[in-house]
Amino acid sequence: MASQKLAAVAIAAIVIIAGVAAVFYLYNNNSADTPDNNLSSNTEGRLAIFGNANNDDYIDEKDIEFVKEIIAGEKEATYFSCYKTYNGNAVEMTFADANCDGKVDQSDVDWIQDMVDRKDDMKVYFYDVDGVIASCVYPITNMCIGYKSNYEAVLICGAADRCVGACDQVSNNGTYAKWYQAFKDAAAIGSRFSFDYESLVDLNADAIITGTRAWFDANMETTCAPLGMDIIRLPFWEDGITVSGIITLGYLLDCEEMAYNYAKIADSVLNEINDKIKDISEEDKPVVFASYNGTKIAKPHNGISETVEAAGGRYVTSLGYSPGNIDGEGILTINPEYIVFDVYYGFLETFDSSNPASTLDYVYDMVKNTDNAYFKTIEKTEAYSNKNVCVIGQGTYMGPASYIGVAYIANMIYPDLFDFDVDKLFEEYVNNYHPDYNAEEFAGMQYFSLEDVEKYYSK
Repeated sequence: MASQKLAAVAIAAIVIIAGVAAVFYLYNNNSADTPDNNLSSNTEGRLAIFGNANNDDYIDEKDIEFVKEIIAGEKEATYFSCYKTYNGNAVEMTFADANCDGKVDQSDVDWIQDMVDRKDDMKVYFYDVDGVIASCVYPITNMCIGYKSNYEAVLICGAADRCVGACDQVSNNGTYAKWYQAFKDAAAIGSRFSFDYESLVDLNADAIITGTRAWFDANMETTCAPLGMDIIRLPFWEDGITVSGIITLGYLLDCEEMAYNYAKIADSVLNEINDKIKDISEEDKPVVFASYNGTKIAKPHNGISETVEAAGGRYVTSLGYSPGNIDGEGILTINPEYIVFDVYYGFLETFDSSNPASTLDYVYDMVKNTDNAYFKTIEKTEAYSNKNVCVIGQGTYMGPASYIGVAYIANMIYPDLFDFDVDKLFEEYVNNYHPDYNAEEFAGMQYFSLEDVEKYYSK
């Protein structure tokens, strides 16, 4: 499939666009939001594949029947806004339009039939993380990958052996090489932000699994087209809830069973929360300030506010506070009922497996004693006085394992409603997707409370 090659000297220069991620799937309430024109959408179905006419989690005969009923005038298609090109004009589309030609007709019935039959080498259109109508050749048989949450998603789908190229976080003994041993034989392809495109020429990869154009080379589609590589941009960390991204990737890889197994576990948490808080008004939900280190109110779609909201909390921006820098006095003015911090250590991050306590010392000292950050910014708040403060490692805060962080936050802010066995959820996740490790190696570091830190230092 990646038969066309481009001489290395002709490979275009990379353009990196900084900024926040553009479009994100939210659990049970899909939406799209771009920094340029605030496009909103509601795709409903979590399987973001054109051809999923009835907007559920599957491509099957029901979709064929649904399109036939639309053609006969017996059913109405669900339309949503998306883009044909990144930052282009918004268009109204429906997943019933499987071949994305702008109309729903017999050709879509035939197209979906090929999808149901799992026809090899057919073109499949999907709705990507930036709200763009993207496409790839089905199924993806080998790939290059950039960024840790994308490796995590591929592991979940059981397709690590298809990775032929890995970014420098994983290749050449990078930061996460130890954690992602399943990809150790993949060729080095450079930074996740700016691949070494010369290294891609001879890899014969079908696709590159990457993230939003706001962070990961917005020109990649053009640059890699002559190489015969499709670009797959799906939500694996941006909104904290990644079930849609995993299900969609599972279809594109023809690894649906593994993707559904993941979704079943994540849904067991998310559905329970959704069910138990459905009658709680927004005004009655507890107010939660969440931040990496207490110095900023996070922008939407960075994974922080979405995780809080998925747990049933009311993020401080809903009170009218704007994202941006904040100090201790500002947090005191907000006076949140609960506070959540995020650290870049623990699960998925740097740790010393031979001596976990040394890393625990480092993390706990950091959150406890860093001037103008973490606990030092909130010591005057009622949340601190009431010990309504927790810290979650980034791996369980954003990305495929984020439902674990959601469960932990739900336990804290609704102690009378929830008692999730978070340790068991974490252990199952590690056993399922990182069997070379033991969950106990990360004990006390992937999520912990202010009270845990105080107990640690009182020993």
